[in-house]
Amino acid sequence: MPGYSKETGYYLNGKLPRIALIARGVRFPEGRWLRFIGATIDPDLVQELAADLFPALRATPVSIVTLLTDTDVDRFERELQAELAGSMSR
Repeated sequence: MPGYSKETGYYLNGKLPRIALIARGVRFPEGRWLRFIGATIDPDLVQELAADLFPALRATPVSIVTLLTDTDVDRFERELQAELAGSMSR
């Protein structure tokens, strides 16, 4: 059973790595998502804060996606699968 966001905020999946602004009540994409900051933070600071909190992320900027609906999550998962399939075929 998928999990759902209890509050709007920025969530991190360090394995991908990706940061997602996920709205309250929206289904989490597959994988482990850790809420690391609230939605009221300036988006320009989110990557900087992620690198400060998680030093392993300093080497490469982490992409940020906005997931406000379950449809956004579905689209994100499809795009991620296509991206991973493309990188495996190289």
